Amino acid sequence: MPLIKLYYGDTYTTETIETINTVIHHSLESCFKIPADDTFQLWVPMTQKNNFVDDCYLLAGGQRNKQFLYIEIFCGPGRTISQKKALYQTIAEQIDLKTSLTKENIFILLNEVPLENWSFGHGKAQMIQE
Repeated sequence: MPLIKLYYGDTYTTETIETINTVIHHSLESCFKIPADDTFQLWVPMTQKNNFVDDCYLLAGGQRNKQFLYIEIFCGPGRTISQKKALYQTIAEQIDLKTSLTKENIFILLNEVPLENWSFGHGKAQMIQE
């Protein structure tokens, strides 16, 4: 059920995007126990001239650069703080390991959306029982 919006710069290769898609999905499967076929990832390209991101805000060492990736995760409520922290860490570490992006460039925002606020088509709220 998570919906992922990824805002990225114009330097990403197709291979990098595919790798990040896989990393995020496998991380959600592992940390949030989502089904294998529950994939909704939307990539939104940005040009560098439109980005105004502090290069070191709240980082304990390191610096962000032009490969900055903003990951916004919309999901249903109910995950523990431990699950959320594990998800952030797993995504960042795996992207750092499998692509040219560094952990400093991976910014994640999690939005918990009540189940009645989801419609997966047909104008129905499939996640709630009536």
